[in-house]
Amino acid sequence: MPHFENNYATRGAPILSPTVERDFSDRGHLDWQHLSAIRRQWDGALIIKGVLSAADARIARNCGANRIIVSNHGGRQLDGAVSPLTVLPSIVEACPDLPVMIDGGIRRGSDVLKALALGARAVFVGRPFVYAASIAGEAGVGHAIRLLTAEISRNMAMLGVNRLDELDPRVHLAVE
Repeated sequence: MPHFENNYATRGAPILSPTVERDFSDRGHLDWQHLSAIRRQWDGALIIKGVLSAADARIARNCGANRIIVSNHGGRQLDGAVSPLTVLPSIVEACPDLPVMIDGGIRRGSDVLKALALGARAVFVGRPFVYAASIAGEAGVGHAIRLLTAEISRNMAMLGVNRLDELDPRVHLAVE
């Protein structure tokens, strides 16, 4: 029987159990030393998601992170968390040696272009595809991908940009 074991270093509750109380939200015992311990045991790519400050990005890098995902987890966990797009430039500046990616709040092609212009190396889009899947399954997701692709292409044309590396927030986009 599989167990839930992602919170503590002890055997978690069985997945199927009518009598056990499960708490999947407790992460209060985790700290940067846990990340350093993971780095010592894992020599593969270590990507840290949920970074929302330049200071935390530097700590993650110093603990051995290879990449960072700037994310407030869609704002669904802590509704007062800062927007990832707002803190993205400071995190990119703090860790120029790491690929910095972003998710959270990306809904349309212009959002993707803003994030790339501010230094993101990759932009994750989730909720629009979840909505599309819930309405029309695989065909809906395909349609959403085509819509997003068309928006990005059209917006690049309107900005006079032929390649993503030509994006410059000071010239092309009203982002602060």
